[in-house]
Amino acid sequence: MSEWRLPWSASCICGQVQMRVTKPPLVSMACHCTGCQKLTSGPYSISFLVPSDGFEVTRGEPVTGGLHREHKQYYCPHCKGWVFTRPAGMDFVNFRPTLLEDASWVRPFVDIAAAEKLPGVESGAEMSFDGFPGPEDFPPIMAAFSERGARPA
Repeated sequence: MSEWRLPWSASCICGQVQMRVTKPPLVSMACHCTGCQKLTSGPYSISFLVPSDGFEVTRGEPVTGGLHREHKQYYCPHCKGWVFTRPAGMDFVNFRPTLLEDASWVRPFVDIAAAEKLPGVESGAEMSFDGFPGPEDFPPIMAAFSERGARPA
């Protein structure tokens, strides 16, 4: 686990919501769905799947917002930055790694919703799915990420 150089500290842009990651991510992803494009005002959102017990908010009170669907997206109430998502019925947090104190090493390993990619957009991901991977896809994705995914320098 020392290869991950945990724990990591993170915060929204204004610093009122601060977080701590104590377990390594299961995978890094770039989501190209139109919902993420609209939520980020960019070509995709990048996220780490982090076990729920390896993530905590250490300061501030994030509020729900975004799509207001079964997956709860959390934002800073002051700067309105999207900080993480808690997918319904799953025991992990979809954390925004660009909020890390040092995100210079972060690279997406998997593109999801690639069928919705904007023209010419490339994330550099090693794997790609036109839609969202099914539950049966995650064990091999996570095994490959464990072997070849980017680590902090």
